[in-house]
Amino acid sequence: MAQNSNGKFTLDQCLDFAINNSYAAHRANLNIDEAGQQINEARSGVLPQIIASGSFDHSMVLPTTMLPGELIGESGTQIPVQMGSKNELDFGVSVEQVIFSPTLFTGIKIARNNQELQKLRAAMTREEIIFDVSNAFYDILGSMQELDNINYMIAKQHSLYRLTEKRVEENVTREVDLNRIKVNLTNLQARGKNMGNIISQQKRYLQILIGIPIEDTFDVDDSEMKSIGMSEYRECSQSYNRIELDVLNKQREMLELEIRSHKMEYLPTLSAIATAGYQFQSNRLNLTKDPWYSSAIVGVRLTIPIFDGLGKRSRIKQKQIQMQSLDWDIRETRQTLSVNYLNAKNQLEVIYELVQAQSENLQLAEKVYTQTMALYTEGLANITDLLETETSLHEVKITYTTELIRYKKTEIDLLKASGTLESLLSDTRK
Repeated sequence: MAQNSNGKFTLDQCLDFAINNSYAAHRANLNIDEAGQQINEARSGVLPQIIASGSFDHSMVLPTTMLPGELIGESGTQIPVQMGSKNELDFGVSVEQVIFSPTLFTGIKIARNNQELQKLRAAMTREEIIFDVSNAFYDILGSMQELDNINYMIAKQHSLYRLTEKRVEENVTREVDLNRIKVNLTNLQARGKNMGNIISQQKRYLQILIGIPIEDTFDVDDSEMKSIGMSEYRECSQSYNRIELDVLNKQREMLELEIRSHKMEYLPTLSAIATAGYQFQSNRLNLTKDPWYSSAIVGVRLTIPIFDGLGKRSRIKQKQIQMQSLDWDIRETRQTLSVNYLNAKNQLEVIYELVQAQSENLQLAEKVYTQTMALYTEGLANITDLLETETSLHEVKITYTTELIRYKKTEIDLLKASGTLESLLSDTRK
C-alpha cells in the first residue's frame, strides 16, 4: 500500500491503488475473464463431440408382440409372442464432427466481440473509478479545510474570550459581551465536532471506492490543499472518440452479427457421425460368457430447416428493432457528450473568476478583521463590530474554500467530458 512517509494518501496514490484494487475494477476484470471463457465455449463446437453411454435393462415381464399367423400356416390370425431377453446391457461411444455450420462460426465472432465489449466497459469503469475517487478526495479536502477554518476561528475566539474576561474583571467591558463570545465559541465547537464526523464518513466512503478494508488505518494528505492553485487554467479540446460511444458502437456490431447468425439458421448444417458399441442380451446375467454383440456405424447427418413457425423471422425483427433503438442511443450520447463538454468548459471559466474574486475578498476580510481587532483592543470598537467582522471573515473563508473545491471538481468534469481523465494518473499507471 503506497503511502507518504507520514502514512497519508495523496490523490495520485488513491487513484493508483483504486485502479487495481477497487471492487469495481475486480468485477470488470472478472467480466473480461468470463468473456474469454465464452470464446472457448463457442470454439468447443468446432471440435469433435465425443459421448460415451451405457445402460442396463432388466425386464420383469418380457413385452409381447403380435405376429401374423401366416408364419406358422394359420392365415388370418395373430399369434402373441414374447420377444427379447430379460437382461440387456448397452455400452457405446459416439463421435460427431461438424463439417458445415454457419451459425457456429458466427457465434465465435459474437463471443470475440463480447470480449472486446467487456474490455471497453472495463476502460469505462476505469474512468468512473478515477472520476469518483477524485471527487470523493476533493470532498474530503474541502471538509478538512472547513474544519481548519473552524479551528482557526475557535483559536481566535479563545484569545478574544481571555482578553474580554480580563477586561470584565477590570470593569472595562460588560459581562454580556463575554457571554456573547462564549455562545459564539460554543457554536463553533459544535460545528467543529459535526464537521469531524462528516470527514470520518467521507474517508470511509473513499476507502470503499479504492478497495481498502474499513478496519485498516486510512487518512488523506491534506497538504495537497495548499498546492491547489489558480495560476493555470486548463484548456481541453473535446474528443469525439469517447469510450461511451465505443461501447455503443461495439454493441451495434454484436447486434449485426446476431442478425447474421439468425439469418444463417435458414441454411442446412452438415455433420459426420461415428458410433461403436457392445450389447449383451441374455436371460441370465452372466457377463463372462456370450452372448455379446458388437456394432459400428459411420455416416453423415444433414439438417435442413424448413419451417419453424416464423420463429427465426421474429428473432431477426427483434434484433433489428434493438439496432434502431441503439442508433438513437448513439445520437443522444453524442449530443449529451457535447453538452457536458460545453457546460463543464463554461462552468470552469465562471468558477475561475469567482475563485479569483473570493481570493481578493478573503484578503480584504482578513485585513478588516485585523484592523477591527486592533481597534477593539484599544477600546475604539465594540464587541458587536468585532463579532460581525469575525463572522464575515469565517464566511468568506468557507466560501473561498468551497469555490476552490468546486473549481477542482469542475476541472475533473471537463477532463471527463474531453476524454482525458487518465491524465490524472501517474505515468506508471497510464
